[in-house]
Amino acid sequence: MKSIPDLNSDPKDKLFEENITRETCVYKDLSSKFRHSKGDYSRQYAHIYSKRLLQLKDTISKRAVQKWGNEVVIKRLAELQDDIGSKCFVIGTLFKDQELRPSILKELSEELEVIPQKKLVRFVSETDKLILEDELQRIVLVGNIDVNLLVTGVVCGVLGAEDSTGKFNVEDICFPGPLAPSPLTRQPNQSNKYALLLSGLSLACSADALPRLQLLVHWLSGWLGSDQESVSFVLIAGGLIKSSSEEKDGKIVGTAIDNNSDIITAVQLADDLLAELSESMNVELMPGQYDPTNYLLPQQPLHLRIFPKAMVNKSFNSGPNPHKFQLENLLVTGCSGEAVMDIGRYSDLTDPIEALEATFRWGHIAPTAPDSLGSYPYYEEDPFVIEEQPDIFFSSNHDEFQTKLLEFDHGDGVKQNTRLICIPSFSKTSSGVLVNLSTLDATSVSVDISN
Repeated sequence: MKSIPDLNSDPKDKLFEENITRETCVYKDLSSKFRHSKGDYSRQYAHIYSKRLLQLKDTISKRAVQKWGNEVVIKRLAELQDDIGSKCFVIGTLFKDQELRPSILKELSEELEVIPQKKLVRFVSETDKLILEDELQRIVLVGNIDVNLLVTGVVCGVLGAEDSTGKFNVEDICFPGPLAPSPLTRQPNQSNKYALLLSGLSLACSADALPRLQLLVHWLSGWLGSDQESVSFVLIAGGLIKSSSEEKDGKIVGTAIDNNSDIITAVQLADDLLAELSESMNVELMPGQYDPTNYLLPQQPLHLRIFPKAMVNKSFNSGPNPHKFQLENLLVTGCSGEAVMDIGRYSDLTDPIEALEATFRWGHIAPTAPDSLGSYPYYEEDPFVIEEQPDIFFSSNHDEFQTKLLEFDHGDGVKQNTRLICIPSFSKTSSGVLVNLSTLDATSVSVDISN
């Protein structure tokens, strides 16, 4: 872990006599599929599930042949009853039947004090069961499948046979992963450039974090000595204004800032911060669950007019959540943490890095949307499908920094590495993540004002 030391004197007293030569960084926004100007919320959510299955089906068939061989027979659920007990594999979307899952009817009963309900933050129980659905039918899954490590919305292929009770006895399971390798070719070079990944600045709620944040900005802007000239890109991945809700007994009781002047002050502070940073490097801003934009995924970019000082710099960009972009010869994809946290509420994947890895292997950024995670009712495609394998795949606003390097085999000798990163909340940890764009090495960088 790198640590930025405290500076007792005015940072301006430490200005170098020589100008800092800042590394430039190639950047391209690739998030057009997450942007929509006009919304039609009258459509049903069934369309997004059917499109998700359609988009992932061919890739799962390919992975199944890779894993189980050409002799395995592919069947639709409607064909199982014709040959009970015959081994085959079927493809569909998982639905997780959970007794403890939130229900509006239960909430109304609770308000009327008809049936007292338990206050829960997780909804996993021993009675949970998995149901596989294709275009026409559904079937209960039993056997060699861990119910607690899966969630609603995952598209998969299962190998096994229907038993005499009408249930599908699973022997093995297959997930799609990313549909294709990255179209970009990573090119390691001798000149190490770095990207700094931040989240959860929470400027309206965390006054204690402001001195540490200002010190970080001074370091990045070149007021302090070190190798900061190698940092050519900063990503603020959600939680700029507010990074969490107020909860009581597991229920959200407030998401708004009590004092309007607090949020106005926070936005002005954010504008100053973004303007200072974007004068010397590329700065990318993403919204988070409690930032001032739409609530449903994909969240649209924070409007540039909110940041009048920063918007004049061409190196400042506001992107959506989830986000996808090119950085040098790397493909970067990720979201502000909502999907990973939601998976932890409905499964035993409570460790963020494990949940992030699961979404990667499932080939989907937010599988629980729209079931338990709010999303726009798409009907032409599911934009959350991971079409191209990212070199960096991140989730933000977490309690600690976590990272893992994965190697994924696309078949035909094509393999690619992906760096998984859980970005810590700065307001909670006073830290971010420094990524070497040449080697994909990721390290935690923290701000120390204790001395």
